[in-house]
Amino acid sequence: MKKEPRKYGFLLPLALLSLLVISVLAINGFSYIQNHTNMLTQHATSIEIKKQKTQFEQLAFQNNTSTNPRISALSVSLSGLYNLSFLTDRDANDKTNINIEQLEIFHRLLSKCIGTPDLAVPIAEYMATIPLLEKGFGLLDLLNELSIPLDTGVGLLPCIRIASGLHKLNLSLASELTLQAYFDIRPDDASRLAKYIKNQTIPNHEALRAFLADIHKDKDFAAVLRSTVISARLDHRGTVLEDDGETFAYLDSILDSEGNWIKNRNFFLWIPMN
Repeated sequence: MKKEPRKYGFLLPLALLSLLVISVLAINGFSYIQNHTNMLTQHATSIEIKKQKTQFEQLAFQNNTSTNPRISALSVSLSGLYNLSFLTDRDANDKTNINIEQLEIFHRLLSKCIGTPDLAVPIAEYMATIPLLEKGFGLLDLLNELSIPLDTGVGLLPCIRIASGLHKLNLSLASELTLQAYFDIRPDDASRLAKYIKNQTIPNHEALRAFLADIHKDKDFAAVLRSTVISARLDHRGTVLEDDGETFAYLDSILDSEGNWIKNRNFFLWIPMN
């Protein structure tokens, strides 16, 4: 898809728009990718293709700089999106259970994001079937597994992500819509909260608790706050690769426990060979 002129005030960043293009194909399976790869092998050896793919994957860790002027890379932070790993807990018997409080949050988020809150339960139930979420499983995989309709999947992409439970919701990078759903507050309160976090009027959880106590006087936010952080640090990002304005890959990278960026899940629609 060729780039269109940027429109000021558009709701989604360019990187997510490109991601949506990838999702439209990926959600229906990866036959297109396989077919295109098969075509490429008629013109280049599999070793050359693998080498080129590896070089493209490294762009996620090289400040998005390519020596090829036709190749562009654009990153988008995913740290401010709701992490589906919050939906489950493990009990003393190592059994995975759905976290009811987080399910209520997710229900509100889906209602605001796509107007289809009924998806909350099947998504939560699917997440409960994954005993230990590790790198290598991404949101596009989930959408494909659950056969979620294309238009619904497109609406979900700017709202949720999948990473291990160690990757908390970064409130400094969260949208007002996410803040509104997560803390069950009105739009004007979410706007104030986002402003206070940005200007550091609310720099930590203690100040946040005080803010929330004025809105929900009898509610205990201790549990849900454990899945949040207020920080400028990213721990999850996506990188969209384009060849002369045409999207060909989406690279999903996460920060590991040692502070190193590593590959989580990469999707290629094709691999430019020249």
